[in-house]
Amino acid sequence: MKLLIGAVLCAAGAFACSHASRPQTVPAPLAPAAAPLPDEAPLTLTPASATGQPRPVAVALAPPEPAHDKAETIQDQESLREIREALAADKSLASTTSQVTIVVRDGRVQLRGQVNTAEERTAVEKAARRAGSVRDVKNEIFVME
Repeated sequence: MKLLIGAVLCAAGAFACSHASRPQTVPAPLAPAAAPLPDEAPLTLTPASATGQPRPVAVALAPPEPAHDKAETIQDQESLREIREALAADKSLASTTSQVTIVVRDGRVQLRGQVNTAEERTAVEKAARRAGSVRDVKNEIFVME
């Protein structure tokens, strides 16, 4: 009986009984492009969902400050700032300064981390010694060769 009803409805066109007679779906139009971000925030596209639709994401270009730097007093903080500025000014150390941790306590500087060459190790130590209010520098930086 069910087969007879299905055959009658199919013949009458009441429901689709083959793939060819299914209605065609029209794809949804793409969403309009998002407004451009300011010049200081570059645009990176990442998938928003399993559909693979991109969405804009702002990415910061500035490298993060080393999280392990420490200074106890205001004078130590000033010495730390001077050392970081001297390291940032030396373009030959640009790739390695993020690998160095600076700890300043009572005018004593402790340098830890890794650099690529012995010359970079020496340059970091010299920058630390040039900072004001620094009494002593303990260089524990190792060279990755």
